[in-house]
Amino acid sequence: MTSRILREKTNRGEDFHTFIEKFRMRKIAILILICIPFAGLAQKFNAGIVAGGLVSQVDGDNWNGYHKYGFLAGGYVNLKISPHSSFQMEMEYIQKGSRKNADSANPADQTYLLRLNYLEIPVLYQYTFARRFSAEIGPAADILLGSYEESDGLEVTNTVPLRGLTLSGIIGISGYITRHLKANFRFNYSLLSIRNATAPYPPGYRKILFEWGQFNNVMSLSLFWDFKPQDF
Repeated sequence: MTSRILREKTNRGEDFHTFIEKFRMRKIAILILICIPFAGLAQKFNAGIVAGGLVSQVDGDNWNGYHKYGFLAGGYVNLKISPHSSFQMEMEYIQKGSRKNADSANPADQTYLLRLNYLEIPVLYQYTFARRFSAEIGPAADILLGSYEESDGLEVTNTVPLRGLTLSGIIGISGYITRHLKANFRFNYSLLSIRNATAPYPPGYRKILFEWGQFNNVMSLSLFWDFKPQDF
């Protein structure tokens, strides 16, 4: 009788340990099954850093020409969804604005400067062709970090207020120089006015798409460095 009880206890103990082991194995199997799709998706992600220079003007301020120089720098994440298509999200510090330099032949000529510093967040669709090249298009949110405006060397403070958040549209083209490094050219234009303008509008204001106002107009040339090498 005593030996039977001991055997039953032993069997119950073995059954309990077997149940625990099976439960652990099931958890591990479920975890593996969950991770496999994410591991496959992770292979399609890439990330990197970007830096470049640009020229800009503000359409609607009466001063024409890409006379304002600036730079941009930041990082990005890219998700490849097919051999030809991918989406890229970026976060960059970018300088925009407008400049009117003095005419040396005319001492009375007016000068003007508008510096606009943004945190820009583009979300772009990219189409790859000829293996090394891609075209891109998409919107970008522009968060104003700071600004400075002057006319004839004096700071201007009584102008129409600048918007803290606006929207731009981007089109561009890129080409890989190496498996990590690519060059990129972009045209970046405001989809919404950069100022909170109301009628009657100041002279020179333009109507672009949805509204009257002033609009950033930027051309940039940048270098992108992918952390993971491209497979050509």
